[in-house]
Amino acid sequence: MSLKLVPQQRGIVHTYGFNLTAFEFTTDPSNISPNIILFVGGLGNGLLNIPYLPELADSASNEFQSTDGGSWSLVQVLLSSAYQGWGTSSLDRDTSELQSAIEYFRSERGGNRQKIVIMGHSTGCQDVIHYLTKTLYKENIPETSQVQGGILQAPVSDSEALSSGRDPTKHEALVQRVYDEYISKGKESGILPQEYRKLTWGVPTSAYRFYSLASKRGDDDYFSSYLTQEDYTKSFGKVNKPLLVLYGSIDEFVPEYVDKENLVSTWKQSTSSQYWSEHSQIIKGATHNLGDGSDAGVIEHLVSVVKKFISDL
Repeated sequence: MSLKLVPQQRGIVHTYGFNLTAFEFTTDPSNISPNIILFVGGLGNGLLNIPYLPELADSASNEFQSTDGGSWSLVQVLLSSAYQGWGTSSLDRDTSELQSAIEYFRSERGGNRQKIVIMGHSTGCQDVIHYLTKTLYKENIPETSQVQGGILQAPVSDSEALSSGRDPTKHEALVQRVYDEYISKGKESGILPQEYRKLTWGVPTSAYRFYSLASKRGDDDYFSSYLTQEDYTKSFGKVNKPLLVLYGSIDEFVPEYVDKENLVSTWKQSTSSQYWSEHSQIIKGATHNLGDGSDAGVIEHLVSVVKKFISDL
């Protein structure tokens, strides 16, 4: 579905923190679901600008059931990194806000939700795996911060996407310059000059976030094809919740040299078989967000796979 064709949506706007909101898709605000999929978008994403959300929301509300028969709904959480906020944010701040959202929905004010699955799109996948492998490993993490699973849709490498089509030597020199002139001098929060904005879609970006996204093994670097099994053992290997991975076969942000099948297979090998979902797959004909350029039927296929994953929980 093209973003131009996304229909109007009904729902509930929740406030889970100062200037932090979440939108719950529902046609009946008086009858909220006990379980939710908490969706996090990627760089530049905001409310409703992921084409498959309406169909996923409709199916979640009307068809999804977990093993105990409980109903579900879709909630899109807006972190402070939404829209252009990502340029000065970090995974630590994102996951701190995500934790606040989860705790809110567990509370009486948020509906006393029982099962919560976190789902990321694109860079939102970094938030999901960071939450599963860093936040949930903190000491004294409350039970209200726990989740029942995670979904990664379009978990692509920002590092490889940013360098794709550019002269490798010049790109690496640019990244090194950020380290030398900002990071090494304790100026991580400094906003990079105009010349960097052609790489960041015109978004004002801090030295820290640029380096995190663009450098090899930066804080955001969870999904690059150059990472080793040892690297993935430190991320996917720490996942101890059910995990569904959905990759697009024609994702336009994945360089041509990346072997998608091998990459996803490596993630599977690094993840405990107890938690890697058998429904994980590369969706044939799917672009990055399953929108323009995708084959017919890819959104319906994604929804059906997520439904199967939820039915196992």
